[in-house]
Amino acid sequence: MNKVLVVKAHPKSIDSSKSLQIGKVFIESYKKSHPDDQVTIRDVYADKVPLINNENFDIWKKFKFGKDFFDLPKDQQQLMKGHVEWLDEFLENDKYVFINPMYNLFLPAELKQYFDVVAIVGKTFKYTEKGPVGLLKNKKAFHIQSTGGIYQGKDNEDQDIGDLYLRAIMKLFGINDYQSVLLEGVDNFPDQAEKMLNEASIKAKESAKVF
Repeated sequence: MNKVLVVKAHPKSIDSSKSLQIGKVFIESYKKSHPDDQVTIRDVYADKVPLINNENFDIWKKFKFGKDFFDLPKDQQQLMKGHVEWLDEFLENDKYVFINPMYNLFLPAELKQYFDVVAIVGKTFKYTEKGPVGLLKNKKAFHIQSTGGIYQGKDNEDQDIGDLYLRAIMKLFGINDYQSVLLEGVDNFPDQAEKMLNEASIKAKESAKVF
């Protein structure tokens, strides 16, 4: 049995979000094809991913750079409790599905905030003389994203900084099996949006069967 963590990063409801609609198709297809797997859905908007702020930054740095959680004073443990829970949940899963819209060429801030919480030295990666090395082996990641414009192509694929970042952070963690369904151009071609959504949903459904 594999454990699958679905990380949703969209403030809208599924009725008004194409990425969430594609994500729903993916999840349903995955569950049908992998009935014994455990699927957990985490919503970084509804569940309020912990903040890294002035109150906890120094404690977070201690934790991030090798300090064991249980070595911290009780008050600091309480302050970092949410961070540890989100990190532990991330570590215990085998596959990851990230669902988001593009915001100004990047991921939503809440999703970036999520990665700041789980990108911990000694947990998801480590530093070596040859550079950082990922600690999460034999895991997979899948990215579902909807954009108004078109960014995948020879001339402007580097403008989709969010997908590039997500691919890079997964590689940092040691996750090289990275797949995606990127719905693009729904604002450029509104008359074709429904057709494009259907095509992306079909791709997501088929991809989920073998993910």
